[in-house]
Amino acid sequence: MAMNEPSAVLMIELLSLEHEQTGYQIEIGLTRDIGYARRRLIIDEFTYEQLNALAPYFGERMRLSLYPKWDPFRNRYYSTLVIINQTFSETLYFACSEYYVSQLLQLKEVDDPQVYEEIAVETTQPSIPPARRPRRRKSKKRIGRLVLQSILFACLVFVLLSLRMGGQDMDRAEGLEGPALGAGAEKIEQIVSLPFTPPVGVGKTEATPNQQDKPTSEPSETTPEPLEPPQEQIKQYEEIEITGNKYAYSLPKGYVALSFDDGPSKYTKEIVDILVEHEVAATFFFIGNKVAHNVEAVKYASEHQMSIGSHSWDHSKMTDNGDKRNQNNLANTNKALEQITQMSITVFRPPYGAINDKLAAKVTEQQMKVLLWNRDSEDWRRKTPEDVLQFVHHTDPSGGVYLFHEKKITVEALPAIIEYLKGKNMKFVIFK
Repeated sequence: MAMNEPSAVLMIELLSLEHEQTGYQIEIGLTRDIGYARRRLIIDEFTYEQLNALAPYFGERMRLSLYPKWDPFRNRYYSTLVIINQTFSETLYFACSEYYVSQLLQLKEVDDPQVYEEIAVETTQPSIPPARRPRRRKSKKRIGRLVLQSILFACLVFVLLSLRMGGQDMDRAEGLEGPALGAGAEKIEQIVSLPFTPPVGVGKTEATPNQQDKPTSEPSETTPEPLEPPQEQIKQYEEIEITGNKYAYSLPKGYVALSFDDGPSKYTKEIVDILVEHEVAATFFFIGNKVAHNVEAVKYASEHQMSIGSHSWDHSKMTDNGDKRNQNNLANTNKALEQITQMSITVFRPPYGAINDKLAAKVTEQQMKVLLWNRDSEDWRRKTPEDVLQFVHHTDPSGGVYLFHEKKITVEALPAIIEYLKGKNMKFVIFK
């Protein structure tokens, strides 16, 4: 699938805040899908004073939100400034002008205005079911089918016994059994060939010459309907291989991707179980120095067809590192993951989304592609599962690459998130 969207700003970093005779301005760092650049942006006095009120700053990394929100109760825009360093992050809120919002819209240069539409501040909380241990569910339709199969099987046994008692040759029974088995295999092959479902090697069961020469004359109702294939053979998602020289961060309309950072952890297996239960998949970005303590979690995700990528060895801000350190960082992470998965690691997500040309070159040397995101749940700062779900409910999911973390509240919200996205008829995607 090609992702030929216009070059777009993925992240804005506040570098300086200045008041000069010519007016008010900020220096910002722009991370785009094609690279990194600096520029100055003229702002109004009101927004300057709001940002200045958040000072003093102490040299931490400061990320400006790309999504100011309109508060209909206070009749003004609000935005956020996220301050990040190695040990903590803090989100600060500030009021901003319509002029500042218009400047952001011009920066983003995205062809889909719905992605950046104003989001009103809501006071209602979406409901979320209590967390439970994932287990495979049977639909009413499937239960009814199983009951019908049981009745038909009982009828078949009764017919066979009647034939035996009446002196009929048992070849008659073989004639019934052979074609039914062949039809079952054909139906299984059709099911596993649904869209987005790669072949799983299920072949037809060939009937013997004797079976083919003795077709049954019994009514077709007495032939038991073949059982459905195992649920794990049915996929409701598509695999996409990232190509090109741009950073991947979005999808075409109608598609959605779930991604989880900062694992492996004690929550990895539970997340995988929920995904498998709902017949979808996600892309996991694992930190290298956590792998040795969570080998089974990595193996479990890989065995259940999740996509696994690198999130660096130590979650450091790699744009501050030298080339040699970054080269070792990437190589050691890939080695740790590939020893467990027995697969090449081809996708990389930089910690904090920090990427520049030098780091991108080292990523390319490792035969990997960069995957960022365009839907940040900020679940690391939220307090309840309802808060995480509320973010999803208030965001246009179409074309979204969602960023989540392996956290308890995210695990509890995940079933409802998946059901919500399915209700919006989204097609799920994982990256290779």
